[in-house]
Amino acid sequence: MQFTNAFLATSFLAFVSTVSAGSVNFYNSKDATCGGSPSLEYRNLGCNTCIDPAGDWWGVQVFDINSNQRISVHNQDKCTSASQVGQWYGNTCAKAGNTALRSVWIACAGQRLANGTEVANAGENSADNDDVTFVALD
Repeated sequence: MQFTNAFLATSFLAFVSTVSAGSVNFYNSKDATCGGSPSLEYRNLGCNTCIDPAGDWWGVQVFDINSNQRISVHNQDKCTSASQVGQWYGNTCAKAGNTALRSVWIACAGQRLANGTEVANAGENSADNDDVTFVALD
């Protein structure tokens, strides 16, 4: 019986780790975004995470997450609420508009309040999506 409990505990931890994993590609060219080779890659990211690489990025692709995970892209460092320029659910690709992208937030799955509204991350309240172009993934 001891072996079974240990196996179940290990399996559960592996499942939880897999569920929270996400990946982000950053592109330094709009033309290469989601079709070319990424300039910077992050793998096996946890949820409720701000990915904030140095520099300006002209496209970002978020994948290996489920359709109930919210992502937001920002045109400033540290995923601040005032810098959010786009928000989607699930695997997403976005190209920057006139302002480069600087950071990406990946929320945990199902973060909604009882009334159906979203749980804000780090003080996020609203977004203006005019500066980012959504690119549909196949």
